[in-house]
Amino acid sequence: MLRSPFSLNVADLLGKNASGREVTIEAPVDWGLELIALSPDEPMTAELMLHPISNGIAVTGRVEFVTIDTCHRCLDTTRRERSASIGALFDEALDDESYPLDGQEIDVEQMLRDEVILSLPLTTTCDDECTSVVEPAPIDLNTDSPEEEGDIRSPFAVLKDLLDPGE
Repeated sequence: MLRSPFSLNVADLLGKNASGREVTIEAPVDWGLELIALSPDEPMTAELMLHPISNGIAVTGRVEFVTIDTCHRCLDTTRRERSASIGALFDEALDDESYPLDGQEIDVEQMLRDEVILSLPLTTTCDDECTSVVEPAPIDLNTDSPEEEGDIRSPFAVLKDLLDPGE
């Protein structure tokens, strides 16, 4: 059976004289939000430090990944390199503030997914100069007078003829 790269044996960290251990995880993932997702073509790399604590393991470190962002203005896609800090607890007492320690193993996939997704911006733009899909209207139909509209007619111009039939 193929073992997940996110499943780590921590038996050596659960003893009385245990010291910390560094772990590197490199794996492709398919995580993301509506307009931003991790690139499935480039693996995510997590440099983690596992620390023994009473009744569990503390995990700290950094994760680096590449995202494919869709600009919310023009809908173009861009590739960006990103990183996020990691900090979590794994212990036997299941509560809302820690991840489960299953005997002598921890599965860091859910923890990494949570930290990576929370580090992503909700909206992205391709750059600060993005002009969007539609250029701004040449006149403001709310404030400009009809004489200044040139070739552009207000959709309400026909109502003016209903009110003033003599013109």
